[in-house]
Amino acid sequence: MRVAHRYLFIFLSLIVGVQASAREDVRVDEMFDYAFSGNAATGQKQDDEKDGEFVTGEEGKERLGVNAFLRDSAIMYSGLWAARFFYVRNKNSRIFDTSLSKWWDNVTTVPVWDDGDSFFTNWVTHPTIGAVEYLFYRAMGHGYLVSALGVVLQSTLFEYTVEGMVEAPSLVDLVSTPLVGVPMGFALEKSSDWLVSTNFVPAKILGHILNPMRNFIYERQVGIYNPFSKTFFSVTGPIVFTPNKDIAIDLAYPFFIEQPLPMGRFRADLEVVNLKKDLGGEFVFYSLRADVPSKNGLWGIYVKISQSGVNGVFVNGEEVRDGFEFANVLAGGKFLLWKSHNSAVSGGFELLLPTSYKDNIDRLTTITLFRRNYPVNLQGAWTLRPYVTAAAWGGIFNVQAMVSAPTVLNAGDLEGNSAEFNVDYSAAAGVNFPVIASPVLFAEFNGYSFLTADTFKKTDMFVTSGVRFGRKFSPGFAVQFPVYGVDKDVDRYSYMFDFQIRF
Repeated sequence: MRVAHRYLFIFLSLIVGVQASAREDVRVDEMFDYAFSGNAATGQKQDDEKDGEFVTGEEGKERLGVNAFLRDSAIMYSGLWAARFFYVRNKNSRIFDTSLSKWWDNVTTVPVWDDGDSFFTNWVTHPTIGAVEYLFYRAMGHGYLVSALGVVLQSTLFEYTVEGMVEAPSLVDLVSTPLVGVPMGFALEKSSDWLVSTNFVPAKILGHILNPMRNFIYERQVGIYNPFSKTFFSVTGPIVFTPNKDIAIDLAYPFFIEQPLPMGRFRADLEVVNLKKDLGGEFVFYSLRADVPSKNGLWGIYVKISQSGVNGVFVNGEEVRDGFEFANVLAGGKFLLWKSHNSAVSGGFELLLPTSYKDNIDRLTTITLFRRNYPVNLQGAWTLRPYVTAAAWGGIFNVQAMVSAPTVLNAGDLEGNSAEFNVDYSAAAGVNFPVIASPVLFAEFNGYSFLTADTFKKTDMFVTSGVRFGRKFSPGFAVQFPVYGVDKDVDRYSYMFDFQIRF
């Protein structure tokens, strides 16, 4: 259970950075034009205007005080910790292998210039982080100098608390993060302002890429801007219900079935696969996902980024080094094909990109022993996955079903075939109880048929049962058991957590 508590702590840390002050969702017809103007970078709409554009930053009348700076710094600092838990590969040594005395010894040491990191890490990665921090403070409405001060503060906090837990502070990082990051952020902000002020759509899109804070901050609130519905949703604002959304939330409980009704949401999930004795330990999977629906609710798109890891795993008597690797990124979309008052059918398509870029100590190779989601972890593989998903509901009861046909290209690392073909199928049933906390009990069945498998069983089957609570903020817990197939030979059971914010 100590291992379970550690992974649950990691999972909770991934979602702590999204908490901001509550406010109502913004719905204005002019917001699309505003977001693509040069003023959305600051996230504040001022009364003063100059040449038809909003005056922002230090030019605006409003001056933000110390309390606002501290509040925004706390949000940014929480985000640093959440990012640390998500991306760092060797969590045991880079996060948990510490103590109060070790931290004190580190932070009372003179910062070292030669920290052992590569030139790219010191002079590209850290300055890029500094640029993002600068853009965050600017988007929150702070002036140039205050935003630069924020970068210095965050860099110092990172070196003396986040990394200071496990190593001495790095002088080169303390220098490069603000010294290079602030000018980089300034250049990105001004380039973004110019690009979004043009009437050329590709330029506007590039402007939102160069300054991603345009998409996540508005009027000093953290959330997401939906260009399809011209709406900004704060993560802690009240949810606005439409008929489709109300139903979709009641159906949004399965861990593996794609719901048919498009809905906006953030999702963080964690799964720990408890392995049988010959392997020992656990496989650990976690991911972050964002869904954005269209204004009419007929279609939506989503993106999912994943990490996969091992803990205490032995293969042929040799221990695989504990840690995590970045897995393949998923991009998908769905379209509502048919809907009645008590049922819906959607079609969708997903593309898994070969972003699992490093596997120098065979973690991902080991994880692909678990065949259920091998396309996520197979290095160099492209996966094309069309699917159809459907649901029916009545009273407090609802059922869902889904079938998909993934094609995995460049899949030779699995068992030598250049391509692998699957048919995946799922069904679920649930009961929504109309009481406080809106609990949902559910049972889910998942089957995977590996049509081209040559060296392992062609069919895998699992059953999952769990509970979910809430509507806008929705934590869920489930336990999955393998009942047949190749994964039954390695997997005892999995326990899963997730947390969704619906908008």
